[in-house]
Amino acid sequence: MNKKELLLRRNQVKHLIRISNRHRNALFWSSGETDEHIDMKLSICKYLKKYKLEFYSEAIFEETGDIADIVVADWKIIIEVFDSESKESMIKKQNKYPLDVIFVDAKKPFDEKLIL
Repeated sequence: MNKKELLLRRNQVKHLIRISNRHRNALFWSSGETDEHIDMKLSICKYLKKYKLEFYSEAIFEETGDIADIVVADWKIIIEVFDSESKESMIKKQNKYPLDVIFVDAKKPFDEKLIL
């Protein structure tokens, strides 16, 4: 992918997220998240920053108000970290979110294969 295509992709993804919530390449978390959940998000974000990939954490989608753990603009995907979430909830997110979703278990050690 050339630079123009990458910038276009990033722009398309950025516009799915509320303007007030477009904190690029920064880690955010909510008070209800477990330490394992936050640690996994941190590991994922560190990996993405290492490879200069654009991402948004705790991204709120403009159309639905849903919140995604991490949106990777360069890959046009959402990464959802789970620890106690039900299968039903994950399926609901997969069907509702505007991009493909990768689910990552917070209880596992981070490995790049989890998100690739």
